[in-house]
Amino acid sequence: MSDNTMVPDNGYLVGITGNSGCGQSTAAGFVADQCDGVCSLDAVGHRLLTKHYVLRELADGFSRSGLLSMNEDEIRSELGSIVFDDAQKMAVLNSILHPRMIRWASISAALMGNSRGIRVLEGALIYELEIDRHLDCIIVIEDTADRCATRLAARDDISEEYALKRWKRQLPINTKVSRADYVVRNSKGPDYMKQQILNIFVGIEKRLLT
Repeated sequence: MSDNTMVPDNGYLVGITGNSGCGQSTAAGFVADQCDGVCSLDAVGHRLLTKHYVLRELADGFSRSGLLSMNEDEIRSELGSIVFDDAQKMAVLNSILHPRMIRWASISAALMGNSRGIRVLEGALIYELEIDRHLDCIIVIEDTADRCATRLAARDDISEEYALKRWKRQLPINTKVSRADYVVRNSKGPDYMKQQILNIFVGIEKRLLT
């Protein structure tokens, strides 16, 4: 926010989520200037992959000692090939990363809740990891599986088949919509989505300051 005198005394935490490829990162970028900070849950996971103790667990869990000598991009590519279409290996990966992401969210929410301003956490797994319990409201970005798979394939250089598999491992988008405080539909282009989410933030700010 540009005027720090016009923010709530206590921190207010907004989650922006959806399924992979729905556009939650783009939506969060639209409101970056309207809040006091934006954090990506994906970025937290990626940073964990730079920690030696995490890599050691992954190398041991998958019997891939070569992970220890790879850079971050190589690690992510290798992990993707390991867990592709293998639910058991995906479960191993999640058992190593997800508890640490949940712990980070809990600690961060406690710290930010005691500071002034509105902050945003964006990520596809907010509901799956039960991080929503630490947030004051949730905005769900809604789109179709096919559109998201096309978007993911282009963004991450993966097949649309693999993108759909990632989608199906997450909660159904209708379930997320039913649990949301606000819903933004990403069906008419970025300008339409931007206007929707900016309107939501105007409403949040007005409600907090009255």
